[in-house]
Amino acid sequence: MPTSGGVVLAGCVLASCCWPGVTPTLLPDDVVSSALLSHNPPSGSGSCTQHQATATDDDTVDNGHGGWQLPPVEHMALFPTATDVCNIDRVTPHEWRSHTLETPAILMSLPPATEFQSKCTRPSLLESYGNTEVVLSSANAHSYGKQRLPFRDYVASLQPRQLQDKADTSYYLFGDNDYEVWDNFTNHYRKPPFAYERDPFFSFGIGGSGSGVPFHTHGSVFAEVLYGTKRWFVTPPHAKPVFHPNETSLVWLHKRDTSIPVPELLDCTLGPNEVLYLPAQWWHATLNIGETVFISTFI
Repeated sequence: MPTSGGVVLAGCVLASCCWPGVTPTLLPDDVVSSALLSHNPPSGSGSCTQHQATATDDDTVDNGHGGWQLPPVEHMALFPTATDVCNIDRVTPHEWRSHTLETPAILMSLPPATEFQSKCTRPSLLESYGNTEVVLSSANAHSYGKQRLPFRDYVASLQPRQLQDKADTSYYLFGDNDYEVWDNFTNHYRKPPFAYERDPFFSFGIGGSGSGVPFHTHGSVFAEVLYGTKRWFVTPPHAKPVFHPNETSLVWLHKRDTSIPVPELLDCTLGPNEVLYLPAQWWHATLNIGETVFISTFI
């Protein structure tokens, strides 16, 4: 794992390998903060402008990332820094059999979800379900608010989140959808290897860059990223972090004083085909970097 010289994601320096074809220029914090507040990308962004060429509004085009947009320049700072090394254990399927279910773990070396991923590209989903009504949930800690609209309209509305956005008025797609209407959509998903005592519940989601949910808890879950990147902040049940339930994860990260450690905080960023196991009642907040497609298996 590199210890200096850039932003780290999944064991690599972002500037060299995390987004194929994109070589971002790291920007000062004050420039990034100004861009997040103003909705305008900072100047001097170097070859990160390739994001603009890669992103497309053409629903028929797969840009190599499932047709989903990469993070804008001002969101490159949301990736962990070189000192924020992922501190969640990574285990192989063989090691998983002896892993305690009381602590989080990232499952490695699983067969890629190729078939399901192919159904989760932007062009494929719009072709199959563009006119299907979906239920959006507000992105505050308890997701009280709900909205309904055609899936095509939701995808068209995806925009990078900004610091002034409030969690209770920020809506995104996760859970609360009838997958029988979606032609048994989740039947194509390969569940993580686990001795299920009952049929799991699936929650499929798509979020724009900077979206996510502030700290909350629920039952045990496997969470897999299909496209994009999702950053996780996790603490044990007894170590409730300090947060405001109507403050977005984007704002929480921006305000966080790194000189004051969050007790027992786990911080890890997952990309496609990486699966996080999260035990019941562990506190966690999520932050999508780039348009992110994901599925959770509640067990």
